[in-house]
Amino acid sequence: MPFETRRSEVCFHCANHVPLSRVAVHHGKELFEHIDGQRFEMDFEYHIYQCPTCSGITIYGDFTEYPNARDEAYKRIYPQGSRLLPESHKIASRECVPEKIVKLYGQSWPLRHISPGAFAVQVRRALEFICDDQGAPGGTLFEKLKALVANKTFPGHFAEMTDLMRKVGNLGAHAGEDEVDFGDAELLDEFFRFVVEYVYITPSRIQRLRQRCKA
Repeated sequence: MPFETRRSEVCFHCANHVPLSRVAVHHGKELFEHIDGQRFEMDFEYHIYQCPTCSGITIYGDFTEYPNARDEAYKRIYPQGSRLLPESHKIASRECVPEKIVKLYGQSWPLRHISPGAFAVQVRRALEFICDDQGAPGGTLFEKLKALVANKTFPGHFAEMTDLMRKVGNLGAHAGEDEVDFGDAELLDEFFRFVVEYVYITPSRIQRLRQRCKA
């Protein structure tokens, strides 16, 4: 196939929906090993595309003879974007993170580059989802976060981190001289991942390891 091939896709570097240009194809192999020790290889292709807006590189991959990706989006192996909640090498989100939170984050993630203020508002909303899922009492997000701090759901730095997320979310929701910028959105994204890791993913891992120790 010619390298001029294009595909209309969201660039997960700049969040623009543009026709990405394919610039290279790499042929490789994936090695598999049966439980009895027998090994076999399968041909694998990496298709490298470039965004015309930011020049960011996106890599898609799939098996050459027996494609196993469910859809085109799942062939994207770099960058992962919102699929990193949790990261692909960790426990699947459906096993430990409420689907409502995963869905909202997936819809909101591209906004961090094109509309940081809107992203901040959505992160604040996702934080409220977490509070509700944890059974936090209170009529406002401030009251709910305060309750979760009191019962140690958000200890130490997490108490201040979640309160800052709430405040930046408020900043994004109201008109004023101060606006949420790209750097703020990046920090919010990182903080939100920390919260999800602490509240859902780490306890799920601990429970799995406890089960292994009892086996």
